[in-house]
Amino acid sequence: MNPRDSWGCTPALKVGDKELADNKEKAQAFMDSFFPPMAPAEDETPINALSELSWEPISDVEVYRSLKAAKSLTAPGEDGLPTLIWKRLWAYIRNTITRIFTASIDLGYHPQRWRSARIVVLRKPGKPDYSLPGAYLPISLLNTLGKLLEAVMARRLSFFAEKYGLLPDTQFGGRLGRTTEQALLVLANAIDRAWYRQKIVTLVAFDLNGAFNGVNKTSLDFRLRAKGIPTVLRRWISSFMSGRQANIGFDDYQSAVAPLENVGLAQGSPLSPILFAFFNSDLVDQSVDFDGGASAFIDDYFRWRVGWTAEENLATIQFEDIPRIEA
Repeated sequence: MNPRDSWGCTPALKVGDKELADNKEKAQAFMDSFFPPMAPAEDETPINALSELSWEPISDVEVYRSLKAAKSLTAPGEDGLPTLIWKRLWAYIRNTITRIFTASIDLGYHPQRWRSARIVVLRKPGKPDYSLPGAYLPISLLNTLGKLLEAVMARRLSFFAEKYGLLPDTQFGGRLGRTTEQALLVLANAIDRAWYRQKIVTLVAFDLNGAFNGVNKTSLDFRLRAKGIPTVLRRWISSFMSGRQANIGFDDYQSAVAPLENVGLAQGSPLSPILFAFFNSDLVDQSVDFDGGASAFIDDYFRWRVGWTAEENLATIQFEDIPRIEA
């Protein structure tokens, strides 16, 4: 091993049979790995959408709640301003920030500067071969003022979801008051009930690789409209997902800012988890009963079946559940 590798420096990458040592080629290889081609939006089956919910303008109280909950010293985006700056200045510019945010929502326009990310490449721990782009993890650093607005919108979406029951009860992660422990308790309870009846539980689990990047905004908008999410919010979300751009940095190299061709929900945005919950809700929306159930924690999905034999469960999963999951 090269001594520099142990310090976290990037060795020559391999793409197919080609070895890449040039930083520009490495940067492109990372971008191709982190943002693979996205599946096109498919024709959705017409459904009876819920009535559109009413929208009230945001208030400075809402903005302050999100600001207070944000970490003060998280790594900033290209503007170099940590959240602590906005916390210290809030008393003096609260009205200005609220007016800017309100204008952004009313216009359905998320400013381009807030859609630009600084991507830092980090090693995934325990990988056997760090010459492969897939052994690295992208961390997207976004401008903190833009993230503040996204946090406000995330809280609004979460409020709609919980007040009107728009998401399945077994969908955890990205939702207030729903934890990993609760997700595990649902599964543990199902197993206990099955064992009490002397039955067998068979479970299939999926981790959706690159889940956020794979969200097609047309498909997401269809699901939001079906749930009655207000038009003003959906229009702003469309702008939030459009025209994203980034540069990428590793070792001592920093690429130029360039458009991201294949990107769905922004990594690092406080809005992305709740939007993904809406996007993925149809998959998770299955009853939990004595015959089986389903649950999810953001991009981890679990489907289990209960029967007298493992063979019976596997047949049901193979011929009923897997086709539905793939669809």
